[in-house]
Amino acid sequence: MGKRNIIRSLIAVIVILLVLLAVWYFSPRTFLKGVEAGDVTAISVFDGNTGNGFDIDDPEEIQAIVENIQSTPMKRDKISVNYSGFSFRMNFYGENGRVLDSFVVNSTDTIRSDPFFYCCDGGLCYDYLGELEAQYVN
Repeated sequence: MGKRNIIRSLIAVIVILLVLLAVWYFSPRTFLKGVEAGDVTAISVFDGNTGNGFDIDDPEEIQAIVENIQSTPMKRDKISVNYSGFSFRMNFYGENGRVLDSFVVNSTDTIRSDPFFYCCDGGLCYDYLGELEAQYVN
C-alpha cells in the first residue's frame, strides 16, 4: 500500500508541474513591464541588417517606442537558441546608464529575447525604428 501512495503522489506532482509549465509557456508576456517611459533616458539601437547603430534620446520618440512595446502582448513561439542574425537590437537605459531591458525587434510581429522568439498579431514599431535609423544615420 505504501508504494502505491508514493507512485500516486509522484504522478500528481508531475502533473501539477506540467500544468504550471503550460500556464507559464502560454501566458502572454509584456516587455518593459513596470518601466515608465520617463524612466528611460536613452535607447541604443543596432541594426543587424545594415550594421548601423544609433541612440535615441528624444523623450517623445522614447515614449512612442516604450508605449508601443508595452501595449503589445507577446506569446512565446519557438526557441531562439542557435539562431543568428537580427534586425533591431535594443538596449533601454535608465539613470546612471543602468540597463532597464534589452531585446531584439525582428519584425512587426516578432521579438527575440533568448531563449525564445515572441510573436504577436503585428503592430510593433519596426517600421518606426527604420524611419528613425534613416533620420539618425543619414
